[in-house]
Amino acid sequence: MSPQQSWLIRPALRADRLLLSPGSSHRLACVRAALAVAIGFRLLGHQWWQMAGRPPALFEPVPLTAWLSTVPSFGVLVALEVVGVAGAIAVLLARRPLLGLRVAWACLLILGALYSSAGKIMHNEVLLLLVTVPLLFSASDARIGDRRLSVAYGWAPRAAVAIVATVYFLTGFQKVLHSGPAWIFSDNMSWVLYSGAASGQSLATDLVATLAGLGWAPQLLAGGALLLELSAPALIAWRVTRPLFMVAVCCMHLSIGVALGLDYSGWILAVLAVLMPWDRFR
Repeated sequence: MSPQQSWLIRPALRADRLLLSPGSSHRLACVRAALAVAIGFRLLGHQWWQMAGRPPALFEPVPLTAWLSTVPSFGVLVALEVVGVAGAIAVLLARRPLLGLRVAWACLLILGALYSSAGKIMHNEVLLLLVTVPLLFSASDARIGDRRLSVAYGWAPRAAVAIVATVYFLTGFQKVLHSGPAWIFSDNMSWVLYSGAASGQSLATDLVATLAGLGWAPQLLAGGALLLELSAPALIAWRVTRPLFMVAVCCMHLSIGVALGLDYSGWILAVLAVLMPWDRFR
């Protein structure tokens, strides 16, 4: 093996070992159940049926819904929500859990795509939908409390961790790519906070407006968010970083919710479901 081949192959072999190391049936089942809870929460937490009254002129379908000419009827939207929640419950009851997760995921995917077919892609559900994908093809016999170890149980939760790390890193990288240092050191974040305070959606208007006027505070918030996102790949190699990342993600997304009124609960639940040290819980 030449030095150049070694430089390319060794990281690939390390990544292969990280992904395909044996894992416990217990952890796989816990991650699957936690993701089912998250999907069920998102299905119940949004009034999807309100889309039924959307005028056809305002329906600009994303590729997944391109075969539709308008939003489905009230009954169809409610049925998708009910069936999706039933699938999530089936996972929690350990009754055909893999099938239940697939059904719940598909219902949230369709409803999220319909919600995004109004001219603007909404990314509220993106991370949750993405991290669940490996679990859709995981071993169906995993059970909570089952401590058997196998590659079949280990690869899907590890792939979900890799997806979390990749999504957050790319979110930060595109800020660097398109804005560079100005993302932190300009008045970018100040205007974001002012916009949130003026929108009427902020839960702490006066506090947010005050923070926006402090030159160092918006820059500190912007820099902290960017550092968190760019450091996400560390989750793959060093488990010790995961508890801190979970806390930081919760603080970041909750602060966005308070300041701007934006709902990132799906992202928080996805991160907690994937990164929690489930093997420590019996």
